Amino acid sequence: MADSPASARVRAAAFARARRAPRSRLAPSSRPPRVARPARARAPAGAVRIATPASARSRSALAASPPPAPARSRSRRLARPRASPRDASARASPSSSSFRPELVTFDLDDTLWPTASVVRAANEAFVAHCASRIPGFPDAAGVNDLMRLIRAERIELAERTNVPHVPLSFAALRIAAAHRAATALGHPDADAVGVVARGYHVAWIPARGDAARELTFPGVVECLAAIREEHPGCVIGAITNGLGSAEGAGLGRFFDFEICAEALMDEEGILESDARKPAPLPFERAAAEARKLGFSGDASRWVHVGDDPRNDCFAAKTHAGARTVLVMDERAQPFGGKRPGGGGGAAGPGGYVGADSGEGVVEGTVDATVASVAELPGVLEAWAKE
Repeated sequence: MADSPASARVRAAAFARARRAPRSRLAPSSRPPRVARPARARAPAGAVRIATPASARSRSALAASPPPAPARSRSRRLARPRASPRDASARASPSSSSFRPELVTFDLDDTLWPTASVVRAANEAFVAHCASRIPGFPDAAGVNDLMRLIRAERIELAERTNVPHVPLSFAALRIAAAHRAATALGHPDADAVGVVARGYHVAWIPARGDAARELTFPGVVECLAAIREEHPGCVIGAITNGLGSAEGAGLGRFFDFEICAEALMDEEGILESDARKPAPLPFERAAAEARKLGFSGDASRWVHVGDDPRNDCFAAKTHAGARTVLVMDERAQPFGGKRPGGGGGAAGPGGYVGADSGEGVVEGTVDATVASVAELPGVLEAWAKE
């Protein structure tokens, strides 16, 4: 089969800003407990609700523990010197106790753009590529059905043979499903591999980026530009459960690094339960990457922004001690009847594979709630005045 789909992720993550290498694999931890989700209320536009951030881990183990050894490189060096967050903070504020962010990390899907429309566009492009070369190839819904079937078969096989089930990434599931569809139509096996694997690279990935660029929520670019201007030493990163790419969406100039669960699974063989939020590994990788770019490790100066109460806010607060901002954007769209948070566009045996946690806010884990990312600079300004 062609190169691993996640290898395209390496090329997509070669951002325009300074990079160093991503980090080595860290020890997995158990996932946090599930909590009951109340009916989700949307924040009214323009309304920002800010709570006093929890400070128990403001000087967390992130600062105390050394960063992991370097892994394979997904970044490149800046062409110009970068101000350290601490130096920039000292220049910008006369008070050393004033809040200045050193690290801001963003979820991507349904935080910066609507996942459903973006993934739908990518799925349709992939199917069109395959159908133009394989007569009778199924539509996107048919491919998703095969993805469900393959996942269920693998779970059943693991149970029958008494071995652990190791989930495939969304990319691997989609390619496996399309390959099965092609061979079922009588397409020679080698030809099916060629059409499907190349189709994922030349159709699905570019279409996802193009759709995300076109559908980026209003105010996102202005928000990122404001953070760059007002906090010049701040490291900006992405932590995503799916295959969304800030670079592919035309936002690479604002981002310093990206942690992608799909890449961790496909490139490093990390289990899905460890690679995806709310597991601690994505946040540990983000902290390690940021430290190499100047982050001091002071968790009280880390802000994580996302749309999922558990995958983003609970996890960032629990595993990183970060300040958290919950985005409740009404423009986020349902996918398959559930809110998407994994960016995969694949439905699993029990529903949508990669959907957000579907759970409510855990008390003390959300420091601010906004109706859109556009309101984030106001939150940072308010915290600076505390």
